[in-house]
Amino acid sequence: MSNSWAKGWCSPAKPVGRIVLKFGDGKKGKSLRNFSAGTRVGESLFLGSDEHADIDLLSLQPEGEWSGHIQYRLANLLPLGEAEQEADLEGLSADGDWLWVVGSHARTRSKVEKAKDECIDLEALADLKDTRPRCLLARLPLIERSGILHPVSADGTGRRAAMLPQGSGGNALAAALAMDPLLAPFTKIPAKEGGVDIEGIAVVGTRIALGMRGPVIGGHGLILELEIGEDQQGGLTIVQGPVRRLVALEGLGVRDLKRMGDDLLILAGPTTALSGPCAIYRWPGWASDLPHDAAKVHLHRPERLLELPFGRGSDHPEGLALWALGDGAMGLMVVYDSPSKDRIDKDAKTLVADIFRLP
Repeated sequence: MSNSWAKGWCSPAKPVGRIVLKFGDGKKGKSLRNFSAGTRVGESLFLGSDEHADIDLLSLQPEGEWSGHIQYRLANLLPLGEAEQEADLEGLSADGDWLWVVGSHARTRSKVEKAKDECIDLEALADLKDTRPRCLLARLPLIERSGILHPVSADGTGRRAAMLPQGSGGNALAAALAMDPLLAPFTKIPAKEGGVDIEGIAVVGTRIALGMRGPVIGGHGLILELEIGEDQQGGLTIVQGPVRRLVALEGLGVRDLKRMGDDLLILAGPTTALSGPCAIYRWPGWASDLPHDAAKVHLHRPERLLELPFGRGSDHPEGLALWALGDGAMGLMVVYDSPSKDRIDKDAKTLVADIFRLP
């Protein structure tokens, strides 16, 4: 692979366009969300929020506007263990006529800045929140209605929504990580402090890649790969893995993944709440570069394609969607964590995302 990862940081790329995402018609209702994941299939754009347990759908209208907002509660599609708790959605991936969804599987700590007078009891600060609602790995059938794809619990042809079953300890993936010789110590640490934090999913058939914002191992990012099957009850099960694959991301963690043909695009950024460098990397030929030895951890060196702009305390690149440009080239739509005020119109319920051209 290219050694461009070792070169110095360049000036951030400039967007070649902006997309206005419209979530309402001006009527009162739910406020705009902080989106952490996205994927586009044709004229359908799916978005996920890290503070809820549902999926938002926008569609391309005849006049060129992205609107027609529909919200799908995951509890209506999947047998969630705690339907009212946030799933911390951090990755969406469409493969064929399936939509895959992944939660962070992360532990969290109460935020001092949200406590009264920014003062919190020691016991409350030391108590880590349960990870079970965030232990989500699922796939949803997609069906087409008037050119728009919709996630459903069942499509009438035998395809049904399914997930890794959730139990008292989370799910089978959480259990595997807790037993993993490399990752087990990080399962007891909050996400923003270097603990386990899954962000991003890419799919080829039954092969799943999961990006890890944390931990960063020896200064390298981490991608987990596993094979998924179905159990006798119709739920998902881990057939093989997870296998650990290190990626040289210059000290950054994985914030999102997108498969582009045989290649894997990696959005990398800081592991903590730091406002810091963010970049897009490409792993050429990833789809045919299968993990072959679970007992070894191989270092891969994807090529850095471009740096992304970021703000101080706002506009942190968080989610990607492949975006075909008018001249036939391929681009990326980027949605931001903590979007700046100029991206949000609360009255019109619109959010602005950026479009970048891939070199």
